[in-house]
Amino acid sequence: MTTDRMTADGARRSYTIVGAGAVGLLYGTRLAVAGHPVRWLVRSGADTIAAEGIEVQSEGRRLRIEPADVVVASEPGALPASDVVVVATKTTANGRLGELLAGAGVPGATIAVFQNGLGAEEVVRAQVPGTGAVLGGLCFVCAHRHGPGRAEHLDYGAVTLAPLEVEHLPAADEVAADLRRAGVEAAVLDDLGVARWRKLVWNIPFNGLCALLDASTDALLADAATRALVADLMDEVIAGARAAGHDIPEAFRDEMLAATDAMRPYDPSMKLDLAAGRPLEIDAIYDEAVRTAREVGVPMPRTEALAAMLRFRGRPAPLPPT
Repeated sequence: MTTDRMTADGARRSYTIVGAGAVGLLYGTRLAVAGHPVRWLVRSGADTIAAEGIEVQSEGRRLRIEPADVVVASEPGALPASDVVVVATKTTANGRLGELLAGAGVPGATIAVFQNGLGAEEVVRAQVPGTGAVLGGLCFVCAHRHGPGRAEHLDYGAVTLAPLEVEHLPAADEVAADLRRAGVEAAVLDDLGVARWRKLVWNIPFNGLCALLDASTDALLADAATRALVADLMDEVIAGARAAGHDIPEAFRDEMLAATDAMRPYDPSMKLDLAAGRPLEIDAIYDEAVRTAREVGVPMPRTEALAAMLRFRGRPAPLPPT
């Protein structure tokens, strides 16, 4: 039985959002506008956010949190503990999750991991003792961050939640209910593996190819050769998922292609990260999928090749001669 937006004592659930990129800003602001206490733990820009507030342009609406209502910090432990902690950082920061999440949640808090790739929930369970439910949060959303506390929501926005352990389904239902009341389409699955691999069906082809080819999603699908490559990569991911025990129907490929055809032209996060010289999420999105499939006897050669090319392109620039 869920408590909808409320905790057992009747108060609205509180949330700490770890990371103020596009995903963290969008969903945290939605929850705050809906009346939930929301706190923000950010790597940088805390002073700017505290002084100027938070503003998200979303589906024709201007969602704003005034400076006086923003609770933000850049140091773990500097914020009140919350009922739910949403991890909205890139997976490249997951080596510090234990440090970042220490004290962020009340004892037994729910931690929802709004990240791409595989394996983050297990990292949270191992690194953060005293945690209650650990949930995966898969966001099918087009959104960009434009600066500290500023983001634009371009298209879609649905979130799928799934628990690491099935006995924590009620916690997933609670967070999903909060998101729905905040105007977010939210669904719950009981199989975290299915949820994560379904997201990889989109992420593996579009993140990598858009970054390597310096193209938006619409350009990839408008060209017959790259559209066929996207479809082949999707088929390879679905085969890997099914071999690993996560039943994704082959028709899901066509659903993802149709959804991408319908969306606004979009530059995925990996394309933006490569252009800006930021670390790429290769390990979580590509390497973990290849490793998992290989362990059950299914190679993913296209995905492995894509990862190798991304690693080459994403290597640090050589230092100039002295």
